[in-house]
Amino acid sequence: MTDSAITLTVLAVTVVLFIWDRLPVAVVAMLVPLALWATGVLDLGTATAGFGDPTILFIAALFVVSEALDKSG
Repeated sequence: MTDSAITLTVLAVTVVLFIWDRLPVAVVAMLVPLALWATGVLDLGTATAGFGDPTILFIAALFVVSEALDKSG
């Protein structure tokens, strides 16, 4: 199986998991780079490189703030 076929399969499974909504979004987001690393599409450094990006950290902070606002009413 080629790298592009594996990537498209992982993407399709990710969309299904987002729609199914049984797993938290953060768990699905962590499973994607792990799946790409486990299948050999990415090496470990590349798979985890995005977590240090300021944009990703900003979006994660927005999730935290929105959940806090939801809990507090």
